Amino acid sequence: MEKIISILSILIVLPILTLSSCDTSTAPPPTNEENLTEQTMDVVYDNVMTYQLSYIRSLQLSSGAIKDKDTSNSKITPYFAHFAVLALLKDPTNQNIEAVKKYIKWYLGKLNGITNPYKGGAEIEGSVYDYFGDSETTQGTYDSVDSYAATFLEIIMEFAQTSGENKSWLEQYKSKISLVASAMVKTIDTDFNQLPGTITEDENLSVASYVYDVKYLMDNCEVNIGLKAAKWLKDNNLIDNDYDFAGLLAKNTEGIGTLWNGTTYDWWKSNSVTTDWKQFYPDATAQLYPGMFNVIEPNSQTANKLYTQFNKTYTSWASGVTYSSFPLTIIAYAAATINDAVRVNTYLKHINSLNIKGQQKTNWYSMEAGCIVLAIDRIKNPVVDSEYTPIN
Repeated sequence: MEKIISILSILIVLPILTLSSCDTSTAPPPTNEENLTEQTMDVVYDNVMTYQLSYIRSLQLSSGAIKDKDTSNSKITPYFAHFAVLALLKDPTNQNIEAVKKYIKWYLGKLNGITNPYKGGAEIEGSVYDYFGDSETTQGTYDSVDSYAATFLEIIMEFAQTSGENKSWLEQYKSKISLVASAMVKTIDTDFNQLPGTITEDENLSVASYVYDVKYLMDNCEVNIGLKAAKWLKDNNLIDNDYDFAGLLAKNTEGIGTLWNGTTYDWWKSNSVTTDWKQFYPDATAQLYPGMFNVIEPNSQTANKLYTQFNKTYTSWASGVTYSSFPLTIIAYAAATINDAVRVNTYLKHINSLNIKGQQKTNWYSMEAGCIVLAIDRIKNPVVDSEYTPIN
């Protein structure tokens, strides 16, 4: 993520929002209302997944862009949209596959050249700007280059894995997909990249962009999975870059390890950074990313202790309490990754109690819908063998 410079401006810690705060103006039609005590979790999963996938599709413009929320002047943030697209791929119906193809074509049609035509100066080729409203205007800005590119490459890999036909469809875009991979690599502080700023130490961590030349933990966890995707895509002849993605992946993993200070991860690379558990975002939330994105094993002692401390500090997120201006459902995705079925199911029951009435929580963006679907998919298909048990 990362987009920290922009998101910090809106994710200022606020007093806990009441659970009655919900936006009902743009929700899809409600599902059948049933007595929650009689529902099995499978019914809850199906209800929430159906509702949220419908919501995601409702955010897509005819161009293929996916808006942050359902208003005509909504921002179009590719990073947020990418989690929504990944969610669509968890239910690869013809309808969802067509929506994904439209988004892929839109994103690849927006790749930047080497000059910023709006602000002047050099640009990272293959980056993508944020856009605004149904008319898709832009100011030539983005929250990040590294995470946008990395999460898009994850989309391409997962889309290719849905079928041979879809993999073949992607081949026509091989050169543009390669350009996205190149944009990601150009943000990584390696011995062959000349990055701007004063924090270049060749430790193979990415900067958010040349505008925000800061190395964030969250961004780098996403770049880590982006490098895994790039390696897979190269091995399967969908990109033709000369980069040694396996080598870059190993070095980036080591670089993320340098952010570990013995008890927590530094949420960004700085000589003066202090991680404060009382700061919900980004400090505390960032601690969930290494396990969630498999930089470290999700069921490792380190991942367990960090997740356990998160829950000791933020005790009520699973019951629907929000600790910032956004629900930040990526926490549920992290909980599902460590296989904390109790908290994930509790949270999903809360979301379902709103959805069956045609409601969403306040500030429910494309990413919120996407991450809740990803949480459902992961808790149904766990990546760790045993259910989460906190380490004392």
